[in-house]
Amino acid sequence: MRFLVPVIAALLIGCEATSDGNVSAAQCLQGENLLANLDFGSSDPAAGMRPWNSGQHAGEKSFSTRVDNGVLTIEKIGTQPWFRFSQAPQARNLQGTSLVFRSEIRLALDTDGPGHGFDPGGGLQVLVWGDPDPVTGGDRLVFDSTMAHEPRLGTTDWMEVTVAFTVPPTATRMRVGFVQQANGSMQVRNPGLFNCSK
Repeated sequence: MRFLVPVIAALLIGCEATSDGNVSAAQCLQGENLLANLDFGSSDPAAGMRPWNSGQHAGEKSFSTRVDNGVLTIEKIGTQPWFRFSQAPQARNLQGTSLVFRSEIRLALDTDGPGHGFDPGGGLQVLVWGDPDPVTGGDRLVFDSTMAHEPRLGTTDWMEVTVAFTVPPTATRMRVGFVQQANGSMQVRNPGLFNCSK
């Protein structure tokens, strides 16, 4: 499901300078990376993968992760349908900011076996919650870019995938990372989240 909000989500392969004064996507990819632990703990195994977090659909452990020289491999080993691996940048500090999330991924994914109700595939995911209810304090999902790129299934070589979006002005929290909803494995390297509003 995609939410219609004043947010831009698109694949980018190099852009020209914008007419509104913002830097182009190509320029902002050279700026400060807002993510941490970009090699998933390869340079300091004792520190682990923090601040990366992972989670899967309830049930038996169905996905394994391993890191080799800065490459994260996610592999399905059980029956549960999805796995997420992400960081949680401070959304309130980024309200109204134009961001680009990019990474290189390599897929070896298929849909063999029992199906499920989730879109099959693997790739980038950006989730933003906001618009808190003044009575309950709860918030709702206001932006969802989940595998908004092709290919997201099959066997591929390394490819760069990029999502551009603007953090809604009411954002309270966000998660930026990767999702796998298929059999097989997905590899990730060189992730980055860049501020394009500077």
